Amino acid sequence: MQTLMKKFFVLSALVLVGTWLLAATPLTAHAQTHHNAVAQSTQVGLTTGWANVRAGTSTGTSVVTTYAPNTRVTIYQAVNGQVVWGGIRTWYRISSTNSAPRYIYGGLISIGSSAPSGQGKSIVVNLSQERLYAYENGRQVYTTLVTTGRPELPTPTGTFHIFVKLHPTTFYSPYPVGSPYYYAPTYINYALEFQYGGYFLHDSWWRYNYGPGTQYPHHDSSGNPSANYGTHGCVNMPVPAAAWLYNWAPIGTTVKITY
Repeated sequence: MQTLMKKFFVLSALVLVGTWLLAATPLTAHAQTHHNAVAQSTQVGLTTGWANVRAGTSTGTSVVTTYAPNTRVTIYQAVNGQVVWGGIRTWYRISSTNSAPRYIYGGLISIGSSAPSGQGKSIVVNLSQERLYAYENGRQVYTTLVTTGRPELPTPTGTFHIFVKLHPTTFYSPYPVGSPYYYAPTYINYALEFQYGGYFLHDSWWRYNYGPGTQYPHHDSSGNPSANYGTHGCVNMPVPAAAWLYNWAPIGTTVKITY
């Protein structure tokens, strides 16, 4: 009788162990699947200029290091933080979620696994003519009059690439209230950033007049006093022109600004 009882207890123990193993196996597989899903949700980006890596999502947090232009980074999360320019509040976490947080401002990152490519498309802004030209494979496909930076806040010259597209967005003044350059938060329909620091090609619905001379003090027929001056360095254009450009130009499109 005692022998039978011992066999019963041994068999019961084996059944319990087997049941536990069967139950544990799906949990292990599920954990592995979940881990893979997290890994697949990451993105790859490139810094578009010198980029501070910070411990938090504002310029008030400490700078851990600085990355050179075209540094490849892995993006683990996109979170909201301080708006530094152009209404961009996105900050990218470039450290894994189980390590110390490291962030780069969204305006300094171009999303993509390789260097940006404009697919044969390019934009030329002629500051003497106050006119923008769009080219595809060397052929002009579009042109529009524009307004560029006023003399004291000029539009930068050189060769750049579009690395951020926003539709719609709100621009916030980097200048304090009371500054002659301050402007109230402004709704923008279409914006394409070509130089870090908040330099955009964008619509300016408040302007009626574009072209030569509009970068200097003048009287805009809209009657809006803020339209009587050139820009803060951006390239302004009518809403239909900005809409066309936004839909036509991919991230990486070359932007050449010259006289």
